[in-house]
Amino acid sequence: MTAPVSVTDYLLLQHRPDLGLVTARWTRPVGSQELRAGYQEILRYAGGCDACRRWLIDARRRVEVDARDVHWLTSVFYPTLRQHLHGHVYLAFLIGPHQADDVQDDSLPPLPHTHGDNCSVNQFTDEGEAVRWLVAQR
Repeated sequence: MTAPVSVTDYLLLQHRPDLGLVTARWTRPVGSQELRAGYQEILRYAGGCDACRRWLIDARRRVEVDARDVHWLTSVFYPTLRQHLHGHVYLAFLIGPHQADDVQDDSLPPLPHTHGDNCSVNQFTDEGEAVRWLVAQR
């Protein structure tokens, strides 16, 4: 396991070569601009780790989810993942139990969900379960 890298004051990144995954931990609530910049940083970091295509995204400290940011992720960011990382990407979002009801959006498909050939997304309230799901993806 590599040491965590603080790329900003709101995002820590860590590579787990033993599991072939990148862990991204939001360290505080962020606005849209920081959120989007943070995801670009995760993508850049993953590309430098032998194109890690399994991501554990710890969003427990991100308090609110803006529908416009969800739309940006699904319509702009997710479609770029395959071309940058040369394969299907798996994203496990770690959320707090209190956040589970807040992130329900009837316009989104139920989880786990696959966004075409680009990525698969799931969410968890337990980090161990999230890691097990990621490692099982081949």
